[in-house]
Amino acid sequence: MGNILSPNTVFEKCLGLLDLQNFRCPYSDTYAKKLLTGTTILLLIDAQLRGLESLPDVEIGLRANDQLQTFVGLDSIHASSLYRKMEQLPLDTLQRLCFQVLGQVHHLHRDKKGIPNLGRLNVIDSSEISLPKKAGEWAYCSRDKNGVKLHLRLVVADRDTTFPNGAALSTSAVSDQEGALHLVVEDDAIYVFDRGYLNYHLYNQWSKQNISFVARVKANSKLRIVQELPVPEGSNVLKDAIVEITDPKTVETFQLRLVEYTYEKQHTYRVVTTLREHTAQEIAEIYKSRWFIELFFKWIKSHLKIKQLFNHKPEAVWSQIYIALTAYGLSELVQQEAQTKQSTWTVLRTMRHYWFLKWEAFVQELNREPTRSSKGRKKKGKPGRPRKYPKKLTAQQILITSN
Repeated sequence: MGNILSPNTVFEKCLGLLDLQNFRCPYSDTYAKKLLTGTTILLLIDAQLRGLESLPDVEIGLRANDQLQTFVGLDSIHASSLYRKMEQLPLDTLQRLCFQVLGQVHHLHRDKKGIPNLGRLNVIDSSEISLPKKAGEWAYCSRDKNGVKLHLRLVVADRDTTFPNGAALSTSAVSDQEGALHLVVEDDAIYVFDRGYLNYHLYNQWSKQNISFVARVKANSKLRIVQELPVPEGSNVLKDAIVEITDPKTVETFQLRLVEYTYEKQHTYRVVTTLREHTAQEIAEIYKSRWFIELFFKWIKSHLKIKQLFNHKPEAVWSQIYIALTAYGLSELVQQEAQTKQSTWTVLRTMRHYWFLKWEAFVQELNREPTRSSKGRKKKGKPGRPRKYPKKLTAQQILITSN
């Protein structure tokens, strides 16, 4: 991967990080004369970053902009050609490109040590993307569901910095536990799992590999307490103990720590962990940090429209998910390049407005000082006692006609 010399515009600065101009795949581009693999990937990433909703939008967008035509070396292309080309994109090339970009993001935050007193966390979870009933039959899961899963490893580098550094794709019928096998690697970070990853055999194996983890278990999980640990008075911790668990595959027993606590005095959580040095409150805080991955899934689905697929064939679906992850990584790299404290969403939103404008103008907008010092009006609560009974409404008949 390399940089374009002296990029003038935002899109040149961003897409130039990929070094895909004139890239020709020796397999899928054997007979291609116009639409090469590199050009297709650039157009699709451009579409993700600009929020385009369909391949016809990509077609019109290319035809409408001379700068983009010059950059990709193509003056026009039909949406149907892009549709077919998406099914031919080499998945290994997209995987490599995606993990190269995410690797650069990881490198930017390599010195961050994690959340104070908790350390660096790796949160594992998956998110589903639904597919149409007919076009998605290749990903059939149940009578009411066709879909695919994005299994993800999200690094929590500190309270303000999270990013993915591992991913696996599957159909929805593949369990989360099977997806985790490809995401849990030996690392000094603490892994965090929800109840979908409950597997005592895996817990036993990870314990032997000295992999630190915090995993939620079910309320009725059978755990034999062998030692009760002291619980601080007045805390939200209900139980802290060493428990013995039986590996269902090997029938051998092993020990983990069980922490049971309440959150907001409403929900009770039970988690098991290999951690012995952390306090029970810190372990509860570690599991609470699992919410970061839910926020990431919401971010990528809302802002990069990953649920809005351009083509529902298998190869095209896998390709677009990798392209969306690559687009996210580019947003992070642009944020670093612009040296701004603005959020990734603010950077992406501003990029969309300044996409074909000068890079300097884009950076100036990101770092612009607010023109108003006031925090704006604050809504005041209504005086008086709260309403005892719900307000009763009556049907309102409104009719608007023309003369």
